[in-house]
Amino acid sequence: MKRYWLANVAGLLFLISAIPERTAAQVSYTITDLGTLGGDNSIPFWITNTGEVVGVSETGQFDASGNPINHAFRWAGGPLEDLKTLGGNNSFATGANAEGQAAGIADVSGGLTSHAFLWHAGSITDLGALNGPNGFSFASLVNDAGQVVGGSTTADGGFDAVVWNRGVLEDLGTLPCPTGGCASQANGVNNHGQIVGGSQVSDVPDLTLGFPPYHATLWSGGTILDLGAGPNRSIGSFAFNINNKSQVVGRFAPPDPVEGAVARAFLWESGVMHNLGVPAGFGDDNSEANSLNDNGQIVGDSGVGFVESYAPNHALLWQNGQWIDLNTMIPVDSDYHLIVAFDVNAGGQIVVCAVQLSTGNIHAAVLTPQPSKVSGTFAAPHVSAPPSLSENAKRLLRFAMAKRNKH
Repeated sequence: MKRYWLANVAGLLFLISAIPERTAAQVSYTITDLGTLGGDNSIPFWITNTGEVVGVSETGQFDASGNPINHAFRWAGGPLEDLKTLGGNNSFATGANAEGQAAGIADVSGGLTSHAFLWHAGSITDLGALNGPNGFSFASLVNDAGQVVGGSTTADGGFDAVVWNRGVLEDLGTLPCPTGGCASQANGVNNHGQIVGGSQVSDVPDLTLGFPPYHATLWSGGTILDLGAGPNRSIGSFAFNINNKSQVVGRFAPPDPVEGAVARAFLWESGVMHNLGVPAGFGDDNSEANSLNDNGQIVGDSGVGFVESYAPNHALLWQNGQWIDLNTMIPVDSDYHLIVAFDVNAGGQIVVCAVQLSTGNIHAAVLTPQPSKVSGTFAAPHVSAPPSLSENAKRLLRFAMAKRNKH
């Protein structure tokens, strides 16, 4: 992973001493570490409007190859609840709704494939795949009506965006594709049943990307809408979520002379894709918008590297027309550096991937807005250098980002 580091410890100490600390009145969040299911690392993907969180955690167990076994979890204020699997080793929970349902992906018995699942009240249901029990599928999100969206292999060897409506699996199809054989996947769904994700517009790999380009896609009312490749002659785009106001967030990929292609966060509304850029002062050349609430708050991350594999360095909040580094809004003595913000609920609570500075492990954490007058000392902007991650933390983060972005 590429990372920017200060030249020496003396330089870092000088920078920290030279920048004044923020006062308590400027601080917005407390941080709650959700812990793990027994291993060292965990990652949150979603927080409901009632404050329940789902994600993935190491269990403290290992497979036959010595790799950590990861299970989906649910957090409702107490210890993490293990959502188990579909009989195999691993599972991920990527979304949840106000009805207490959670959706994700889990290995089936025998470990030969993985299927989308829906969990509720202690019971996990296999949602199957378009091409039967030997096919592959995943679920990204479930709305309050119980509609589950994701992707599945197809009988003709393709891969399409899908929606499960009360257990009935529907193929959402793809954007028009002159070359044929194009794929799609669904990442987000709002409570009106509008679905967003990405669809290939060609099955020919782009020379810069190394894979066929996707365009951000909206499925709504039986139609498929191409949201475009993005501004500034971008190569492609991908949508991650949609709110109940039909605002869409994600990332597009403009060419870059150093990295080849980089990510830029976007907000799409009323037919226009807006470039949210990258935050100033970090040296980061990538950004992405992972989710948003109905109040216009957008969360995401920024980092350094190639568009599909860049290393996230800073968890971000888009508010009042600018990116805010969430590391500047937690207590300076918290022993955490926040690298990815995955979701924000209606109350402004944010789930983040927090690096423990003392261990290099990553933990699922919740940021909760606080009244303006909170005691404590908080970090100044742009002070924190990206921390070094433990090897298992790097592995889980890479796997989690790949599950969310490409499956």
